Amino acid sequence: MSRLLSLLALVLVACGEPIEGDDNEQVVQKKKKKNDSAAVELDSSYFYNPAGKRDPFQDFVQRRGDEGAADTPPLQRWDIDKFTLRGVIWSTTSPRALLVDPEGTGHPVALGTQVGRNFGKVTDISDKSVVVTEEYQTPDGQLVVNPVEVRFTQEGNKR
Repeated sequence: MSRLLSLLALVLVACGEPIEGDDNEQVVQKKKKKNDSAAVELDSSYFYNPAGKRDPFQDFVQRRGDEGAADTPPLQRWDIDKFTLRGVIWSTTSPRALLVDPEGTGHPVALGTQVGRNFGKVTDISDKSVVVTEEYQTPDGQLVVNPVEVRFTQEGNKR
């Protein structure tokens, strides 16, 4: 029996836990204080800007029908970087462009047209690109304006 007790005491000492009840309470309090101070020391100065980036929670392989709800307008079913520019009429008073979605469907856009999942608006159409500007607020209330440029690709009409 004494061997069993000494073995039990040895196991408790090896685990790093004090045998006495008061000492155990102090260890628990120290661990709580240590965890509380770690939570306070987190760096909150970094803010992740998701505009123009792939959604990290989205599957790599997109299946048909995953692009958005049926009632979502076609230009708002995909992120801006999924569109390609295929044509521009820009020497008129109201320039227009043709954006092609991942399914190959063309959509004419003008200034003010909403494009993308984050409610971006077409703010500039030039002979080489279309600029879609997204606006959103950071958690601390700051307004962030993010212009995303859609340019002609190798398959497009211009190079």
